[in-house]
Amino acid sequence: MWKSVRKLLSNPVFILATLGASIFFGVKFPELSSRLEPIGGYYISFLKMIILPYLFTTITIGIASVAADPAGARYTWRIMVTYPLSMIVVAVISLGACFIVPPAGNTSDGPTIAALGAIVNKESHGGSSINKLEVTLAKPEVVESKGASYPILDRFVPSNVFEALSQGDSLKVVIFCIIFGAALADQGGSGSLSLFANMKIVQSACVEVIRWLNLVLPITLFAMVSGQVAKVGAGPLLSLAPFVTVQVLTACVLFLIFALIIARAARVSPIAAVVQLRETLILAITTRSSFACIPVAARELIEKLHFNRFGTDLVMPLGTTICRLGHVQYFVIGTVFISQMYGVELSLSQYVLIIITSVAAGFASSGATGALSVVMISIVTDALHLPVEAAIALFIAVDPLIEVFRTVVLVYGNCALTAMMTPLEEDPALWANEHETARAVS
Repeated sequence: MWKSVRKLLSNPVFILATLGASIFFGVKFPELSSRLEPIGGYYISFLKMIILPYLFTTITIGIASVAADPAGARYTWRIMVTYPLSMIVVAVISLGACFIVPPAGNTSDGPTIAALGAIVNKESHGGSSINKLEVTLAKPEVVESKGASYPILDRFVPSNVFEALSQGDSLKVVIFCIIFGAALADQGGSGSLSLFANMKIVQSACVEVIRWLNLVLPITLFAMVSGQVAKVGAGPLLSLAPFVTVQVLTACVLFLIFALIIARAARVSPIAAVVQLRETLILAITTRSSFACIPVAARELIEKLHFNRFGTDLVMPLGTTICRLGHVQYFVIGTVFISQMYGVELSLSQYVLIIITSVAAGFASSGATGALSVVMISIVTDALHLPVEAAIALFIAVDPLIEVFRTVVLVYGNCALTAMMTPLEEDPALWANEHETARAVS
């Protein structure tokens, strides 16, 4: 009976039915849907509670294993080459999409300008705004150059790892794990082996907790999606339809490319490459949290697609943290949207600058979610001397929808990169979950 219930709750058809019901409920009953939305927030909080211990143990074990094993050096070079190149490729594809479908659409007509201006002023005066200033979409007469708004190095240097853990600053935790894991590998002795064994127990326990949380996923999916539909409404989506369309279409193209990469590496069909990672994709769509997807993605890559555990446990968490493919796509399209909205003609060198700065902003956005991800587009626009305040208000209005696709590109893209860099595990005995294997042996 319990197995049948678990199977039903994780069934993709049931999840899709829940998704459709939540959209309908959000449109028909917006007030009640808004009251249900906090349930999703509690669910994400539970997930984040368990993700950082998982990251700490998984990355520390992975880095220590790489440092201790001479053959592990191949992962270091692969990571150093693959991550920047993949982000550049995503930036180029996103830029190409902007030439095919202009993200600003027809923003020069009066009704569109009025609709966008209303959204800007609503967001600027709303409780979730970045500032309380009223901004307009009029093209400024003089655009002054601004200095960098974000000291990028501050996002990488962990002054206090316990503070980083308590605040959920995953990037600084990862930096500490890399340093700590490398130092731990240099220690040797039985004490280090015992610590590794304990860390693996913690890692397995974290994965088991996430399995439990996935059982209530349909309930939280209904609460979160219906609440977001009630909050956003149709107005912003219609006014920013070209921008949303380009983001969605580009995400779909990238998703198809990633599926082909995974299929080739895993020696399965592209459909199987999607189906076997369905729990990861459902979690990405539901929670819009890339870090919540890391343990599930690693488990499915190992148990269902049979990639090597050692490489997957190292590459998947690290890539999801620093190789922010979805953010690169978002920054490129958003910057082109701003330039078109203000009627700024960009040269070839400026397009190249968009690609370079979007990749840099992608690395700097590690750990950033929601509105913070939107604001970090200013790293790119400042380099081009483009005004960004009004655009940020517009982007925030539709971000609940776009963040879904941004998270899917980030998570599924890093699944593809993990598949590229990690060999298949030839021994079927190693495909099963280590925790289940240990219980079977005992």
